[in-house]
Amino acid sequence: EQASLRMEASRLLAQTERRARQLATSTEVSQIASSILDLNFLLPRIVDLIRESFYYDHVQIFLMDNDDEFADLRASTGDAGRQLLAIKHKLARGSASVIGQVTAQGEPIVAFDTADARVVHRPNPYLPNTRSEMAIPLKLKGRVVGALDVQSNQPNAFDDDDVNVLTTLAGQISVAIDNAQLFQESSRRANEMSFLFAVTSRAAAADTLQGALQNVADELRDSLEALSVSIYLPQVFVDAEENQFQVLQPIALSGSDQPLTELSEIRLDAPQSLIATAANGRRAMIINNVDTETRYWSVMSGARSAVIVPLSSGAQLIGLIAMESEAHNAYDNDTLTLLRTLSGTLSAIIQNQQLLEQVQQSNAQLRELDRLKSDFLANMSHELRTPLNSIIGFSRVILKGIDGPLTEMQEQDLSTIYNSGLHLLNLINDILDQAKIAAGKMDLQFDYFEMKAVIDGVRSIGIGLVKDKPIDIYVDLAPGLPPVFGDEFRTRQILLNLVSNAAKFTREGSINISVYPVFDEESGRKMVRTDVTDSGIGIAEADLPLLFEAFRQVDSSLTRTAGGTGLGLPIAKSLLEMQGGRMLVSSRVNVGSTFSVLMPLEQTEAEKKKTTDSLGDGDNYASMVTTAARRVTGMLTPTETQETEYQARPPMHIKRQILIIEDSPDMVDQFRRALGREGFDIYAASLPLEAEAMVGGLHPTLVLMDVNFSNGQGWSILEKMKNREDMSDIPVVIVSLSQEIDKAMTMGAFRFVKRPFMPEDIVEAVRAAEQESRINRILIIDDQPDSVRLLQQLLDENGSYRVFSANSGMDGIALVARRRPDLVILDLRMPEMDGFAVVKELRNNPETATIPILIVTGDSLNPQERERLTNLNVLYKSEISTESYRMFLEGVRAYLDSKN
Repeated sequence: EQASLRMEASRLLAQTERRARQLATSTEVSQIASSILDLNFLLPRIVDLIRESFYYDHVQIFLMDNDDEFADLRASTGDAGRQLLAIKHKLARGSASVIGQVTAQGEPIVAFDTADARVVHRPNPYLPNTRSEMAIPLKLKGRVVGALDVQSNQPNAFDDDDVNVLTTLAGQISVAIDNAQLFQESSRRANEMSFLFAVTSRAAAADTLQGALQNVADELRDSLEALSVSIYLPQVFVDAEENQFQVLQPIALSGSDQPLTELSEIRLDAPQSLIATAANGRRAMIINNVDTETRYWSVMSGARSAVIVPLSSGAQLIGLIAMESEAHNAYDNDTLTLLRTLSGTLSAIIQNQQLLEQVQQSNAQLRELDRLKSDFLANMSHELRTPLNSIIGFSRVILKGIDGPLTEMQEQDLSTIYNSGLHLLNLINDILDQAKIAAGKMDLQFDYFEMKAVIDGVRSIGIGLVKDKPIDIYVDLAPGLPPVFGDEFRTRQILLNLVSNAAKFTREGSINISVYPVFDEESGRKMVRTDVTDSGIGIAEADLPLLFEAFRQVDSSLTRTAGGTGLGLPIAKSLLEMQGGRMLVSSRVNVGSTFSVLMPLEQTEAEKKKTTDSLGDGDNYASMVTTAARRVTGMLTPTETQETEYQARPPMHIKRQILIIEDSPDMVDQFRRALGREGFDIYAASLPLEAEAMVGGLHPTLVLMDVNFSNGQGWSILEKMKNREDMSDIPVVIVSLSQEIDKAMTMGAFRFVKRPFMPEDIVEAVRAAEQESRINRILIIDDQPDSVRLLQQLLDENGSYRVFSANSGMDGIALVARRRPDLVILDLRMPEMDGFAVVKELRNNPETATIPILIVTGDSLNPQERERLTNLNVLYKSEISTESYRMFLEGVRAYLDSKN
C-alpha cells in the first residue's frame, strides 16, 4: 500500500511537472508569437521549443500551399529536419500519411505504433526510428492552414494529455501564423506601394515621354532584379500600298547598352510573335523557360524567363512591358499582379505625357506662328512705310512749292494724297502696335512729366479735327497738378485717340477735357485723372464691353462712315495698363460719353523691377532711353540735347591748317608773313611727291599753291585733288602769274589770286576758303533711293550742307574713310551689312570713332537694340514725313554744332 501510494505520488508529481512544462511552453510560445512576425524565424523557434520542453524526438510544422493541395514543410528539428527542408519535403492533402489525413479531416490523428500495419503512417527515410506520430491541425477561421507534427522513437508515446496540450499550442501557433501572414501581407503591400510610388515618381520627374519611360524601365530593373526591361509603344505606319499597319516600337530599354534602333519593332499582325499575341489580347503572360518558347525572341542572350504585360486604357492599347530574368521560373503571380497594378498608372502617365507633348508641340507651333505673324507685320510695316514715307515726304515738299508753283487743282490733289498717306500710315502704326502689345514686345520709356504739356498738345490737334464742325473744345486743369509717371509719348497717343473718337462721333456740341488728382480705391494709389467728355451719339450699355476688343466695332455702319479699324481703344487701354494706369468709360445713347484715363504719380516696387528687367542695365540706360524719347517728341532744347547726347564724347580740337605748295622759299616767306596773325598752322611742300603726300596725310583746312609749281606740275596736283574723294572738299586757292584763271576755276579751284598781290588779298581769300571748308559734309547711308532723296531735299531746303550718299553699309564705311564726313545719317535696316554693324565698325576704328551718327529708321527699336546704339540719337522716318520733321533738322544741327 505504501509502495502504491509512493508510485501514485510519483506519477502525480511527474504529471504536475509535465503540466507545468506545458504551461511554461504555452506561455513562451505566446511570447514568441507576439514578438516574432517573420515565419522564417517564428516556426523554427517554436518546433525547437516544443521538442526541448516535451522531450519529443522530432517536431515539425507544415503549411498549406497557395492552391491548398500540398502541405509544405516549413520548420523541422535536428539534422533530419535540415535535410527534409533542403529537399523541400511536402505531403499531398488527403494522402496516406498522418499529415495528409490531418490536413484533409481537420482533426488530430495519432499513430500509436508505426509497426502496426493498420496505422496510417508514411515511413520517412530521414526518420527511420519513428515508432509513434501525432499531428494536430492548424486552423484559421475554420480553414486548415497547416499541421503540427510530433514524433517519438517509442511506441504509444502520446496520450490524451499530449493531444490536449498540443491542440492548445496549435491554436496559439495558428494565431501566430495569422499575425505573421498579416504582417507579411502588410509589408508586401507597403513594399508594393513604395515600389509603385518610386516608379511613378521617377516617371513624373522626366520632361519627355521617352525620359519618363526610361526611368520606369530602370526602376523596374533595379527593384525586381531583372536582367532587362524593355517598353514598347504602338505606332501606326503606312506601307507603299497606302495600307496602315500598327507596330510596337521600342521606346525604352534598361539592362543593355545596345541602342534602341537595334531593338526590333514588332508588328501587331505577326501571328508568330508572343508579344503581338499578348498585346492584341490585352493579356499578360509569364514565360517560365524562354528556351522552349519559340514565339518569343529574347532581348538579352542570357534570358531564361520573361513576363509580358500590356498597358491599356479600356480597349485602347497604350504600350507594353517585357521583363526578362536570367533564372528559370523567376516570375510568379505576385509579380504579375504587381505589374498589372502598375500598368494602370503607367497607362495614365503615358497618355498624360503624350497629351502634354501634343499640347507643347501645339504651343510651339502657335508661338512660331505668332512669331511669323509678328515678323510678317514688322516686315510689312517696313515695306509699307518706306513707300508711304516717300509719298508723304515728297507730296509735302511739292506742296511747299520747292519743285515749282502749283495750280489750285494740283494743290487739292496733292493735299488729298498727303492726308491719305498720313491716314494709311496711322493705320499701319496701329496694326503694328497691336501686334507688339499682343507679343509683349511693346517698348515704353518711363519718366516723370507734366500733364499740362500733354493736354495742350492734344487740344491743339483736337481743334484741327473739329474745325469743320460746330464743336468747342474746353480744357479744365486743376491747379497744382503733380507730375505723373509713365511714357509721355504713349500717354499723348492715348488721349489723342480719345479726343479723335470724340470728334469723330460728335456732330455738334462740345468736348471737355478735365484733369484733376484722385485717390484710386481699386489700386490704393494716388493718381491724376483725365476725363474726355463729349456730347456725341453715345454707346449702349450692352456694347461697352466690346469697346476694348481688338478689331471689333460697336456699330460697323458708323465705322464705315467715320472710318477706323477698331484698334484705337484696345491699344489705348493696353498702353495705359502697361504704365500702371486704368481706363474707365461711361456713356448714354444720344447724350454722350466720358472716357477717363488714370495715370499713376509714381512707380510701384513691382513696376520698378519690371521696368529694370525690361530695359536692361540700370538707371543709366533707362535715362538714356528716356532722353531719346523726349528728344524725339520735342521736349529737349538744342542745348539740353547737346549736353545729354555728347557729354560722353571728348571735346574735339578745331583744326586750322594751311598747306603751301610752292618751290620758291621767298614766296613761302611772303605767305607766312601775310598769314602770321590769323592763327593758322602753316605747312609747306616744295616737291610734287611731297605735296601729294602731305595733302592726303594732313588733309589741311585749305591749300595755297601755284599752278606753275615745279614746271607746271601744279595743274596735275590740282586735278588729282579734285578727282579724289578724300581731297575734293579741300578748298584750293591759286596764287600764280598764270593768266589761265578760267581753266583753274573749271578744274575746281576755289579762288584765284594774281601775283603780285597785297597781303590783305591773301588773307581775304584764305578766310573765304576756310569758311568754305567749314561747310558740313553729311553722309547718308540708306538702301532706299527715295529716302535718300527726301533727306537730301530736307537738308538742302533748310541749310547749306555737302550731302553725299551710299546705298549699302560697306560703301558707307568706305566713304567715311575717304571723305571723313562731319555727320553720318544711317538707316538701320539694310541688306547684307545693317546699320548696327556699320555703327560697330565706325566706333571700333579710332580714326572714325568721333564722327557723329544720327540713326534714322522706319522701324521701332526694342531695348536690346537701343542698348547697342548707346549715345546715338534715333529718329523715325514716320516723324520726318510729318510736321515733326523739324526735329530731324534740329538733331542734325545739334550734332554738327557739337562738333564745331
